[in-house]
Order: sequence, then C-alpha cells, then structure tokens
Amino acid sequence: MFKIPDLLALGGSLLLALGTASAAHTDYVDPSGRVAYLSDSRGDLSYSPAGEDDWIQVVRNRPLIRGDRLWTDRNARAEIQVGSAALRIGANTSFEILNLDDQNVQVQVTQGTINLRVRRMNRAQVYEVATPNLAFTINRVGRYRIDVDPDEAVTTIVVWDGAGVAYGDRSNFPLQSGDAVRFYDTDLRDYEMFGLPRSDAFDRYVARRDRRLDRSVSLNYLADDVPGYASLDEYGNWRGVQGYGNVWFPSQVNADWAPYQDGHWVWQEPWGWTWVDAAPWGFAPSHYGRWTHLSGRWGWIPGPRNVRPIYAPALVAFVGGRGWSASFSLGGGSPIGWFPLGPRDVYVPSYQTTRNYFNRVNVNNTVINHTTITNVYNNYASGNAQINQSNYANRSVSNAITAVPGEVFVNARSVRGATLTLGRNAASAGEISRFAAVAPSQRSVLGAGATTQTRPAREVLTRPVFARTAPPPEPTPFAEREALLQRNPGRAPAAPAKPASAARNADRNLRVLAQPGNAINARSAGGGRGQAEARSNQPATLKPLDRASAPGQQHQPAPANRGRRPPAEAPVAPTPAADQIHPATPSPRSQRDFRPKPSARQQPVATPSAAPERPMDSGNGRQRQPMERGRRTQAEPESAPPAAESTPPNPSARPEPPSAPSPRSKPRGRSERGQSVPTPAPVPERRSEQAPTPAASAPVEPPVEDRGRGRSRARSELGQPPPESAKDKKKNEDQADPAESEDADKDAERPNRRQRDRQ
Repeated sequence: MFKIPDLLALGGSLLLALGTASAAHTDYVDPSGRVAYLSDSRGDLSYSPAGEDDWIQVVRNRPLIRGDRLWTDRNARAEIQVGSAALRIGANTSFEILNLDDQNVQVQVTQGTINLRVRRMNRAQVYEVATPNLAFTINRVGRYRIDVDPDEAVTTIVVWDGAGVAYGDRSNFPLQSGDAVRFYDTDLRDYEMFGLPRSDAFDRYVARRDRRLDRSVSLNYLADDVPGYASLDEYGNWRGVQGYGNVWFPSQVNADWAPYQDGHWVWQEPWGWTWVDAAPWGFAPSHYGRWTHLSGRWGWIPGPRNVRPIYAPALVAFVGGRGWSASFSLGGGSPIGWFPLGPRDVYVPSYQTTRNYFNRVNVNNTVINHTTITNVYNNYASGNAQINQSNYANRSVSNAITAVPGEVFVNARSVRGATLTLGRNAASAGEISRFAAVAPSQRSVLGAGATTQTRPAREVLTRPVFARTAPPPEPTPFAEREALLQRNPGRAPAAPAKPASAARNADRNLRVLAQPGNAINARSAGGGRGQAEARSNQPATLKPLDRASAPGQQHQPAPANRGRRPPAEAPVAPTPAADQIHPATPSPRSQRDFRPKPSARQQPVATPSAAPERPMDSGNGRQRQPMERGRRTQAEPESAPPAAESTPPNPSARPEPPSAPSPRSKPRGRSERGQSVPTPAPVPERRSEQAPTPAASAPVEPPVEDRGRGRSRARSELGQPPPESAKDKKKNEDQADPAESEDADKDAERPNRRQRDRQ
C-alpha cells in the first residue's frame, strides 16, 4: 500500500500539493468549503430548498446552499453571512443562490432590494448579482445596494464605497465609490445618474447589523469568516484553557446539556446528513472547531485564526451496529446515535472527497497531527464505513452520546424530548461509523419548517435574468434522486467534475452574457438620460436618488430642513464580560484594531498555529476619484452615508411627489426622480487584506467630470445629511421602525444578560 512520506508531519504544504494532484485524477469535485448562514430574519420569510418547488417557513440555523431560494414578504428583512461578506435582503424580494463555493458567490434577484457588504476578498473570488436588466460584479471590498423594480423594468445600483462593473447585452458600465445609477434597458445605454441617496429604513437596518458584526467581542478570538460569530457574545464567554487556547463556554444551558442534543437532522447534498441546531448561537459551534468537556462544562474550541474555516455538516462520529441496536427495545426504527468530536479527533466525512479536502476540513478546524490524518484517510479512501480511530476524547463522557429512533432522525423531528436512555456500556458497545446508514425522505430534504403560502408569484420566479458567468445547472429534485439514495443509505453521491449538461440554465430563463472584443463601455460612450442638459452651457447638478417608489419599500420622506448634520457620536465598544477563571486573550494584530478589547487584566494564551492560508488581496481600500468625460459643476451638499452612530433621518415627513416618468418613446432628458436618502456609514475593517479605510468621519469627494452623454452632475458631498427639525424628530419617534425598536430592546438587554452570566 502506498504511504505518504513522514515529511507530511512537518507541515501541510506537501499534503496540499499531493491533494491537488490527486484531485486532477478524480471524476468528482469536492464540496464547497463555504455555505451561507441566515443570521437574522424578521417578518414573513419563506424558503424553498434546492431543487424543490415547496415553500416552507424558515428555520433558524439551517445552512443555505446553491439552489436555495428565499422570499421576503411585505415588511420582512433578512441577513445572510457568507464568509466575511454579509448580504441583507429587503422586503418583497425574490432571492436565489445560483452558485456558492470557495471562490464564487453568485445570487439572483428578480425583484426587490439587497445590500452587499464585502470586508475581504481573495484575489480569485467573485461576487455577482444577476438581475433582469444586467449582471453586476464587484472588483473591490466595499458596500453596495441593488434595487430591482419589475414594474418599470429598471435596476438601480448604489456604490457606497468600492468598485464594480455592470454587464449588459454587448456592453459594460464601470461603477465606483459614490455612484448611484439607474439602468432602464439591457444594453446599459439608457441610464440615469444620481447623487447618493439618504438612508431609508432598510439602510438603517443594514447599519445596525454592520455595527453588531464590527463590535463583536468574539472577533478577538475568531476569524471574521466564521459564520455566526457575533451570536456567541450574548450567550457565553471566552476563557483561556492551558493546552487548548481560547475556549468559548455557553452560559444559558442546563447542567446536563451536551452539544448536538437540541436540534434536528436534514439532508443536504453533496454533504448528506446535516445538523440544524436550535440554539440562537448554534451555527458556528455545530459546523466548525471541536468540543471539549472541562470541569463539568462543555466548551467550544474554534479552529486556528490564520486559515479559512472549512464547513462540515456535523462534526460528530456516529454510533451503531447490530449489537448496539439490539440493546434497545422500541418502535420507530433502529436507533441512531452520535457524539461530538473532541480536540485532535479526525473528522471523517460521510461523502466522497479528495485528500486535499480531507486534510483541510480537519487542520482548518482543529490542531491535529498530520500523520494521524494520513492513517485515517487511507482507511477512508478504501471505502470502509467504520473508522479505525481509538481514544475519542468525548466518547466516554457522561451524557455525550445522543440516540434517537430512526423515524425521528429521518423525518427532521426535534431531537430534544425524543432521546433514548442509554445503558452504562452503551458507549463501548457500539461501532463507530462515519455516517448514519439510513436513507433520507422528502421530509428530510424539506426539514422542520411548516408549509407556508407566503411565496412569490410564478411570474417572479420565472422572470429572465442576465448572468456574467454561467452557474452550475440547477439541482435535481429529490424525487429524481430518491431511488439512488435508497440503494446507498446515508451516502450522498459525489458531485461530478463535469456536469452532464447546462441545459437546465435555459429552463431557469437565465442568459449568460458574452463580452466580445467589441463590447461597448456604456459609461464612456454616453447615452444616459439628460443629454440635452449635458450638452448645454448651463451647469447641472445631480439630484439625489429617490427610493420612495422602490419595490417593497415604504415611502421615506426627506427632512424638511437642510444644513449641517450634528457631529456623529463616537461608537462605543461593548466591554466583554469579566471572566472568573482564566480570561481568554485575543491574538496579536499587525494593524490598527477597531474591535473591542478584552479587559486589561487578561493575559495571552498560547494558541496552536496552523499553516497559513493562501495570500489575500491587500488593496488599500481608499476611494478612487473617478474621472468622467463631460461637464460637472460642484453641487450643494445633498447626501451621504451616515456615520455609524449618527442620528437617523426623519422617516415621517412626506417627500415631494416625484415627477412622472416619461414614456420610452419620448426624447431622452427626463429629470431625476425623488428626494435624497442617507446611507449606512462605512465600517472600519479589521484585516490588512484589501479592506476599505475606516472612516471616523466620512471624506468629501471633489467634483468629478463625466464622460458620458448621460446626466452630468456633480457628485454629492459625502457625510453631510441634513439635520432633523424638532417637528420631524417628533414624527420620526411616532413612526419609528419596529425593527429599530426591537434592536434597541436587544441592546438594552445585552448588558443585563452579561451581568447575570458573570454572577
């Protein structure tokens, strides 16, 4: 038998190279190391699993994967985290994940509003939004908002900071920081440029969510691309443990609680059986790191900070076998048991992978010996269902093993309340397996959510969209795969290296845009509305973008008074709870750190290191000062993204009615519509890799020249929204956004919860 040289023990570089080489000879691809995490949802939000037509209620902590669809009803909102990026979804929005893997995040929006914030990018990573008018890709870290209005067949893109390109039919349109552009056709020649809008309720929601992520205490101990890290702050505390480094202990659990005991199982391909935790903090500790049992308490040990975390469906080992099952006398099928993996335990996937993936999913989640990984992988590659590991850290811990009837497991029922009582010898009697050998059902795919009538209309789902890059074919429905899954219980089929056909992209009404050598730069070529004014000798000013008629949005009135904005309050960082035992200590940083710091008495804790991840892009994040052809005169300051703690603009006063849109047949030159609306503040970045420069006070961009025939007007001064009058302030309080009040209540409760935890 071929054996990997002992040089592997010196580091992961050689193992990585060997894994890459072996992948070239396989006829399948590894699963994605990333999934999306629904980190917040408000209002009526429905979900359709990949490949299915059913719509169900969203369930907390269910991973979102390629092919999943979401619909936000009226007054609903949602936040999705993918690595270090965050996607926020506004009301009345149809959203689908077209592609999601280690390098690509491609989503589809057929109507509604999304906000995309990317804090860090690998050089090879792609973020793309497909819409009915165009496909938009980003080139730099930053903050972007895309509105799709199906009634007027327009797409509006606002670039708060960053840079990207809109792609149309044989055309493209570069965008940069401070741009607000509305596109009326698919060749991008009919467009309209605006000043930056003032923030509406959705923008303020985005700003609050940004602050929550940026101020998280857990960022001192975790990489920011661990989904769900911010939820750990409210439900536990960090401590330093000799030999393990920084460990997080949940604070609101029962004395007999153990990991993977409160939640349910679902079937998601290509991973197979996937754990969905019921705790509000349960996503990250269920899919990353390892669990340990110390002094009668369970603690979670995250993976090394200097590598990208690799998602796993459940970091457990399954227990079964004939002798073990015979010890139970019950109906509902043979019992299925599992227990959490501990430090230095090797995770053995139930799905087929290359050596490279097998290595990364382990060393990126725990500190482990490479020789141990190699020995376990050789057994795994031979197809053996049993695991040849011994001395599992948690196998013999009291209450660590959870077992339920097979019927509970398969039908996505809650494990809590259905667990079986285990005998004293149950831990040693069962065989350890890398998967639960039971075939899924339709309910396993749909999960625990109830069927809902809150769903988009059929014409919304079938609306054609443009894509810059071709996504993988749509996932096949479960009914077409069920027979195969019954023949191989518990084993998910590997994804083929080369999909059989891309014909399914035609079924989904998706057109991939070709960019021939003669593609037109629509911005340079001109053609935007208002060309008569642009050619005249009279100066023109950019009116701020009006969002009053955006789909799914409430009318956001502009403040009655204009003038200087009161100085923004400096953000106040939350203080982490004091630890009674060994305070955890964050790793040192190579640049200025904007995260809240642990208390002064905390001492460093040695955390084992791991091989560094591939290099990240290290752009300076500064806003470029674009040059455009044409005439542009300096405008009166109109709008800007608000600072993180600025007073929100008045949402109650009525705006001036926007001018009615001109028919398409009329000559171009329609004036811009609407009132201005502030935007969320730029948020300070933590890492040196291509992060926008943190702005204590927003910079002011100089006047910029336009090169197009579009409406040429000076860019608004950043960071200067007008103040509220006393009358507007009272109206604002009377018509406060319920979501804002909910956030305020949570913020007020958080210090009280931490005080109780310390006691």
